[in-house]
Amino acid sequence: MIYSQFNQSPLQRFSGGRGWLAFVIGLAVMTLVLIALPFVLLIGAISFLTLSLFGRVFLKRQLAKFNRQSFSQQQADVEPMQQTHRFGQRESQFSPRPHQGRTFEHDPNG
Repeated sequence: MIYSQFNQSPLQRFSGGRGWLAFVIGLAVMTLVLIALPFVLLIGAISFLTLSLFGRVFLKRQLAKFNRQSFSQQQADVEPMQQTHRFGQRESQFSPRPHQGRTFEHDPNG
């Protein structure tokens, strides 16, 4: 009984209609892969270029926004100092504002 299973050639299992069906399915898959592969690569390249250009524009906008906020914060810091010097008064207490989005590391040497 076991001998009869191994007595057949493995290729005889795909003989007849099943063999032709397997051959046609394999050929169709290979053809679709070879036809679809250039389009997949083209779509990948186009999306990469689009994302890189969009990222550059987006980062430019974010940098400009950050620079505007930084400039306005510096102006807000300078105005009270100018007013106190203009009136000849010194601030007795200094209340630092919390840092917004910046992290400064402690330098023990400086």
